[in-house]
Amino acid sequence: MVLLLTDVFLLLTQVLLWIVIGLVTWFILLKALPKAFLGMLVLLLILLMLGVGFTIEPVGFNSSDIFRTLWNLISLPFRPLSLGVILLLILLTGAKVNKVVGNIIRIGLVLLLACCLPIVSYFLAQELEWEGIRMIQSAPTQVTGSTPIIALLGDGTTRAFLGPRTTCPPTRPTAGAPAQPTTPRPPDGEEPVSVEAYRVMTQPPTQLPIQLADKADRLLYAAQLYRQNPGSLIVISAPQRLDRKLKEGETKEIASEAKDIETFLNQSLGVPCGAMRLDHDGVSIRRSAENIKKLLDDNRIAYGNQLTVVNTAMSTERTFRTFREVFGFCPIARPTDFYTVPSRSKLDNLAPERDLVEHNLQATDFLPSVDALYLGSQAIEEYSSSLYYFLRGWIKFRDLRECGEIAERTRIGEFNPGQTPAVTDPQNPRAQIPESPQSTPPNAGQLLGTSTSTPTTNPSQPLPYDPNAQPGTW
Repeated sequence: MVLLLTDVFLLLTQVLLWIVIGLVTWFILLKALPKAFLGMLVLLLILLMLGVGFTIEPVGFNSSDIFRTLWNLISLPFRPLSLGVILLLILLTGAKVNKVVGNIIRIGLVLLLACCLPIVSYFLAQELEWEGIRMIQSAPTQVTGSTPIIALLGDGTTRAFLGPRTTCPPTRPTAGAPAQPTTPRPPDGEEPVSVEAYRVMTQPPTQLPIQLADKADRLLYAAQLYRQNPGSLIVISAPQRLDRKLKEGETKEIASEAKDIETFLNQSLGVPCGAMRLDHDGVSIRRSAENIKKLLDDNRIAYGNQLTVVNTAMSTERTFRTFREVFGFCPIARPTDFYTVPSRSKLDNLAPERDLVEHNLQATDFLPSVDALYLGSQAIEEYSSSLYYFLRGWIKFRDLRECGEIAERTRIGEFNPGQTPAVTDPQNPRAQIPESPQSTPPNAGQLLGTSTSTPTTNPSQPLPYDPNAQPGTW
């Protein structure tokens, strides 16, 4: 009965939010914007949709992509930079500004200025990252015969680079003196590239490593988690590179960001190729969760309750709740890429009387900056995406205490092999905690559990992962 009332409340909340969004959109489009600007905006949207239709292949473009595109268009006026551009375009059209439009422009400029202030953007990001910290729960004990999975969401962690991509394992230089690379003849008027510069940019072993973006801490953290438990499997989910032209003979999978991440983890951090699997279509958190689950199920990988999700701290709550709905149980959230530290009041609740780092307020926090606009835009984008996921029914704000209680009960061994564990979601049978947990190992309180028992093999059951196997073998 309680579950039914909760679902009805969530449904009513989603309906009311859709009504509010529709009314706000109707007011902006028909009441606030000048007709001349509205006509130009509609024309630009039509040309944009036509351009997208002719330039982007329809393969893999499903209803989810259409909804996401429409949501991006609807939420465009609520993003700081987009809002500022729209306001400037209204003024540049020379249309007469009535009182309503004037007030909207003033409010929009105030919001844009607020997002440019470090103190405001820091606060917005701080609240999101604190929610990500709250998602961290104790890891349950590893189930016998299961493989710990590290789901690495790597979108935006690497940059396209000049050097050719090598497959995993990477090619090794031949014995003896390396051959002198030949550089192509440059066009007339262009300064030729030196042989040494060409070697450093493109030729192993002096070739530069994969270039990392400012959100690449996820890669380092995933490698650290793997070193803590070498028997785990890293599943890398990242989208295909649209900013990189495909060379002759290349496929989109070879040119994907997931492949670059695999190369970096192997060459620079020493993660074995056999310990990684790739998803080349991780364009969103929801898509990544669905693809990772399908990859594990198709390969009959028994992961039990050991699913560690690594993503940015600001997106950790949405990631945790999305994976929980897709997989049916609570994943192990491991946030990284922090921009802020929790406030003093939250630190007192988290770790009272501990010597932890605190943020020091400065006078420059009240001066506009580009970095603050970037951080504030990211925070508002995350709030907007969370609202979109909630309206689509992809996340539900369930009580986190349930996850902690289940993890603790499995850790101390309250569930025996013959007992049916509690269900996190009665409507989802996969929400059950897997049966036959081990007794508590010595390192049960660490990030990932370990298994010391030898599992029995049954052809009808999922297969355990062999870290010494070659890629694609189980």
